[in-house]
Amino acid sequence: MQLKHRGWGFATLDRYVAREVIEPFVLGVTLLTFALVTGRLLKLTEMVVNHGVKLTEVLAVIGYVMPGFLELTFPMAILLGVLLGFGRMSGDREMIAARACGVSLYRLAIPVMLVALAVYLCSTWFAFSIRPWANSSLDDTLHDLARTRAAAGLKEKVFNGNFEGLVLYVDHIDEDGSGLRGVLISDARGTDQNTIIASHGVLAPDEGTGALTLRLYNGSVFGADPKTEASHITNFKVYDITIAPDEIAPSVRDPNEMSYPELRDVIAKGRASGKPDHIAEAELARKYMVPVASLLFAMLGISLGLKPARGGQSERFGVAVALFFVYYSLMRIGQTFAERGVLNAFVAMAIPNVVFAALAIWMFMRSAEDLGDQGRSPGDLIWDLIDRFGRSRPAA
Repeated sequence: MQLKHRGWGFATLDRYVAREVIEPFVLGVTLLTFALVTGRLLKLTEMVVNHGVKLTEVLAVIGYVMPGFLELTFPMAILLGVLLGFGRMSGDREMIAARACGVSLYRLAIPVMLVALAVYLCSTWFAFSIRPWANSSLDDTLHDLARTRAAAGLKEKVFNGNFEGLVLYVDHIDEDGSGLRGVLISDARGTDQNTIIASHGVLAPDEGTGALTLRLYNGSVFGADPKTEASHITNFKVYDITIAPDEIAPSVRDPNEMSYPELRDVIAKGRASGKPDHIAEAELARKYMVPVASLLFAMLGISLGLKPARGGQSERFGVAVALFFVYYSLMRIGQTFAERGVLNAFVAMAIPNVVFAALAIWMFMRSAEDLGDQGRSPGDLIWDLIDRFGRSRPAA
């Protein structure tokens, strides 16, 4: 590794360290995102095979889901990239050689933090622009699928609440999704509560109005008037239930589908009316707070990567997953506090960042100044716990 001094910087060193971090970062993004998407593939494959949903429509759904995953995998991948990159350099004694040449850990951290800053900006862009657009597009796509291939969203032998005011139970769905067998429906859309039983039925979309018609055959309608408590039973050979477009997909948009101006407007209206929208406030705070994890994980990864891991790179991968799990758990706790109005949204969503910022800064500064006992860095505390855990498993 050649070091060329040019004023403040070592251009070769910057490129070298950045490359060591970026390569495992890209690999981490790919693997982690694939692992998250895999959980959805089984249901999506079933939609293609059994319900006639086109492969292009499934790929569109996956594409719209991806930004939500990437917003979380970016911080985790940067931690993994720094751990693997610095771990490889520490294992080959390159970190010792660099510091012996007078290159401080502060200087080595500059290219890492620049990469982390780029990831932070990208994650912020996803949080404020890409994810709301993708969630809104996903909602529209699922609405179209529910209207044109409504059976694709139904499950056999399960009470389905896909339509507003209706609960639908189907004993069997034909493989092509065109027919329903053994249908039970609870219709609470009107003043009367009706229960409908039919031997079979079909779902037919109306392309003109966007509505959906559920045509039932050979069944009975059991109704009751809540005022008079009178009941009635009506047998039928053909019975149509019309489902309006707004009953297929309610028009109210979730906060995670709103753009930044829309969120601010909803929050302002809620506060003006005296009924704050805590969910919208939590979503706005999340947009600001989650991307910051990229910077914190990068700094934390530098300290943890200084010591060669006993279990190699697989052990570092496990540490990255464990740390992100702790961060995600704290984030969910903070989000719960924010959505329930227990704490201010920004204060609640900042809980994991405050915890990890204190840990990352403390560990980095002690590692940079060699304040650990006998040259041991604070990261050794975590690795010692891992070693003890590893030794205790065979004994158990």
